[in-house]
Amino acid sequence: MGIYDTINKLEELRKKIKSQVYIIIVPVALWIIIGMLASVFDPRLLTFAQLFMVFFFIVSIPYLNKMRNVKKEFQQLYKQTFVVQALSQNFQNVNYMWESGFTQDAVRMFNLVQLGNRFYTEDYLSADYNGIHFEQADVTVQYHTSGKNSHTTTYFKGRMFAFDFPYKNVASVRCLSNTFMYKASSKNKNIKLESSMFNKIFKTDAFYDHDAFYFLTPQMMERIEALNARYGNVAVHLLGNKLFVAINMNSDAFDHNYNQKVEYLEEINKINNDMQVIVDIINTLSLYA
Repeated sequence: MGIYDTINKLEELRKKIKSQVYIIIVPVALWIIIGMLASVFDPRLLTFAQLFMVFFFIVSIPYLNKMRNVKKEFQQLYKQTFVVQALSQNFQNVNYMWESGFTQDAVRMFNLVQLGNRFYTEDYLSADYNGIHFEQADVTVQYHTSGKNSHTTTYFKGRMFAFDFPYKNVASVRCLSNTFMYKASSKNKNIKLESSMFNKIFKTDAFYDHDAFYFLTPQMMERIEALNARYGNVAVHLLGNKLFVAINMNSDAFDHNYNQKVEYLEEINKINNDMQVIVDIINTLSLYA
């Protein structure tokens, strides 16, 4: 299948996915209208509305299952066409699994964000860039309360990264920007550094005081400040010789927005931008040395 045939196929699948919205919205709108009419004219209409919704959900189950398969087909074709090829061209030793991500235990070990009672992750990538090994995935952490006043709070939605950093080895040093909400708790000691600007932007803690000053040199503080200025809501944790980074971007990488038409050049640019974040972290923090 040529690239233009692939684009047409993706667009066909995208339109099918979009159509499922109306399968949900229209019956719900009718149910609301019937409920309003029942309160004005005849309460028996409310019973009819309830029976209508039960019937609708029973009938729609096969259709919604079909739509899930269509969405998976779109994802597989999109990832293979745009993501896999781009990753292989820019990174080495690529292992990409779009349906998988970091485990919840791994994110707990990163110790950057609180863990709620809902956890979602995908787009796991393990690769090397100029000799630096890294892993990354999209992660969403939420806390949901059920009952009469159910509510969902998103603790984190963005990308998490794990980089090999063999040039440093510490017990634990964390820097979390003050705009990074729902920080994970820690038994580390709060640290005040010589840079008043850094102290204003970040909350820093460490297991040992001297590890914080060993890792957070004036140059490294400037680099972390630059990273935070670029992306915002950044958290960094050096644990042993692994550097964990979380960026609360409120978006997913390597994905397509179903509300937008599939355009070849736009998709290539988006994937390149998503990859560039990884390269940018490595270069900005100078993980080479």
